[in-house]
Amino acid sequence: MPKRILVADDDPAMLKVYERLLARLDHSVEKAATFAEAAALIAERDFDLLITDLMFPDGLGTDLIESLNKKRAGAQSLLVTGSVRELPPEKRPSSYFEKPFDVNSFMAAVAAALE
Repeated sequence: MPKRILVADDDPAMLKVYERLLARLDHSVEKAATFAEAAALIAERDFDLLITDLMFPDGLGTDLIESLNKKRAGAQSLLVTGSVRELPPEKRPSSYFEKPFDVNSFMAAVAAALE
């Protein structure tokens, strides 16, 4: 059964990378280019997996993850960032992918999250 994936990143080039990588999978993929757009999609729809950037001009990816977890128990998320050093220690995630990431490791994490 196809799963629903939301990809949120404010970098158009990264959205295209995700689109190409996830096209290999037989799942529904929606994209959001802003924190606000991603938050609205999370509020409106159910997603099995959220792949999100950490830093948006209008919010933090960790807040999107929190919103998804509150809405849907069991939903999975993958956080991708250029740097967590910009965050205060209490806001730093325990696990994440750092850009540029290894494609094989990333796709293995996506597959594991969708199992």
